[in-house]
Amino acid sequence: MQSRWDAVATISAVCVAAYAAIATRYVAHHILGFSLHEIGGAALAIAIVIAALTGIDFFGKKLRKTR
Repeated sequence: MQSRWDAVATISAVCVAAYAAIATRYVAHHILGFSLHEIGGAALAIAIVIAALTGIDFFGKKLRKTR
């Protein structure tokens, strides 16, 4: 039963993150005047940083358990 709640939490988190990304893009493009190219470049850089930090956290826990 634990894994079912994890799936629901994951789906909810993805939906909230998508909504936040759409709202941020709207504000950056229409209100602040950034081009879509600038927004895409910044989004890519932030996604790489988040993926790297998540990977370090995940694999760091696995490496600590094996020792």
